[in-house]
Amino acid sequence: MRKCFAWFRFGNICDSSAHFSPLTTGHTGFAFDGTTFPLCRRNSESRTTNALPLDTSEAQSHKDQMKSLLPKPVGLSRTIFVVLLLAVLGCRVASDSLPPRVDVLLWFDTEDYLLPADDDACLRLATLLSDRGIRSTFKVVGEKARMLERRGRTDVITALRRHAIGYHANFHSVHPTPTEYLADSGLMDGVSEFIRREGGGAADVRRIFGVPTLACYGQPGSSWAAQGVVALGPIGVAPDGVPCYVDEGSNVGWEQRPFWYAGALHMYHMGANHTRMELHDPSEVETGMKEVSAVVDRLSREDHGGLISIYYHPCEWVHQEFWDAVNFRRGRNPPREEWKAPGQLPPAETEAAFQRFAAYIDHIRGIPGVRFVTASDLPNLYPDLARRNGLSEAELKQLGQRIVDQAPTGLGAQTVGEKVLSPADQFECLTLAVKQMVDTGMARYPVRPGGLLGPDSPPPAIHHPTEISALAFRDTLRDVENFIRTQNRVPSRVYIGPDSIPPADFLVTVASAFLAMTTQGSFSTNAPFSIPVGITNSLERFIAPDSPSLFGGWIIHREGFRAPRVVEIARLQAWTLKPARRAIEP
Repeated sequence: MRKCFAWFRFGNICDSSAHFSPLTTGHTGFAFDGTTFPLCRRNSESRTTNALPLDTSEAQSHKDQMKSLLPKPVGLSRTIFVVLLLAVLGCRVASDSLPPRVDVLLWFDTEDYLLPADDDACLRLATLLSDRGIRSTFKVVGEKARMLERRGRTDVITALRRHAIGYHANFHSVHPTPTEYLADSGLMDGVSEFIRREGGGAADVRRIFGVPTLACYGQPGSSWAAQGVVALGPIGVAPDGVPCYVDEGSNVGWEQRPFWYAGALHMYHMGANHTRMELHDPSEVETGMKEVSAVVDRLSREDHGGLISIYYHPCEWVHQEFWDAVNFRRGRNPPREEWKAPGQLPPAETEAAFQRFAAYIDHIRGIPGVRFVTASDLPNLYPDLARRNGLSEAELKQLGQRIVDQAPTGLGAQTVGEKVLSPADQFECLTLAVKQMVDTGMARYPVRPGGLLGPDSPPPAIHHPTEISALAFRDTLRDVENFIRTQNRVPSRVYIGPDSIPPADFLVTVASAFLAMTTQGSFSTNAPFSIPVGITNSLERFIAPDSPSLFGGWIIHREGFRAPRVVEIARLQAWTLKPARRAIEP
């Protein structure tokens, strides 16, 4: 644990002009001669950086020593103040010299509701980790939770509840799976269908485990769809009010790092930052340890550390074959009365797997600078500062200029200071600001994006006017603002009288208008606005293309199963894509 102590008896040393901030651990200073002296730390990155931890007993000892050294008069000499100030700055430098923290998110797809031995595996895993002071994430299938309740396994429920509880679909592999029943859906009707089919299971998991919200969701197998991401908030998957998606797949991603997409914070498609040890091969233990150590070493050399994804299924410890492959392989869908449990491994093999896993976990927790986190921690580790704090006028000018300058290469995510904005965020902020400027003469700052979804259908063909009068722009702007306020998504097309233009072209237009109006100081009805043609969304490259293996590669789907409409909706939601920026920690 990093510790640094200093006490000051010097008026208001936490003056904001010096970029100091009070520590927020509950230890704000100490009393001496009837005066309270604030405990401060230099804060060059942010005025709201979290505090360093304080040990109460050690703090009291230091406090007593300092009381004997401090002079009785109220004033503190400049020399003592400088010495103490340098001590604090030195502590900060020492803290900054330590390697960035690397977090490990260990998660379990808790899904086998047919093999009772899986219940015992869940209990043992949860207990093994709790005994080591580790919290992990158990993504529970709705039917699995109901079966634990029917079997009276309150011991398993209690053990799992000590960890973060996520959601892993209602029935997992019973057909139709999410991609199957969303294959021909649009955006909003698909969201409604996902809620109808999966919402009851999420409610059951919350009820059985006694949690107000679920930590995350992840799709069964490769049965993914963007509509399911949008539906997470409505079905109660939103720790701290932030929908979280935790799984592994290739449908969408951002350079093997956490990202925001369709309003949810994702740990998905982690690539080289995903690792795991093979449980049933003794020779793989050392290999698994070396691999995770190598990932930690690589991430610890990056500016703010990083996140490692490790996942298992509790049933892997006890089964001979995955339960769903036994029953639902390649489109088979027997009635419930004919479901069969998979074969079970010999007890000795299960025991050996647990011993290997325990050694693997002990190795990870012994690596300096590593800590285990859960899906519930993600919103605080990767806050969306654009939505939390909004943009000032200067920041919005910077954003507008970047959009205009980079228009020839297409729309992309933009970083302004520590705030990251998706194209949908950009569209919302600039539309709101310019509409206010047109109507009232000034925008109200900060301008905060609320989190628009992307369009629900492709844009119109690129044949439209290249110029719009100021008054026609005003009327179009008001219509667009009304649309995003009532529909909460980027429009598929923006109407200029009888003509329509793609939303990407309109975004560049409104960015240009904002820059012109801030330069002129007001909205002028004399000069027309130019409309660019053919602006693309460069973020579509992060969406996996349709292929026979994208969905058909999962053993549960029919071989070669494809869902091009699902891919199209996913590509439209690339408007919402942006990297998640890791919070700076002390």
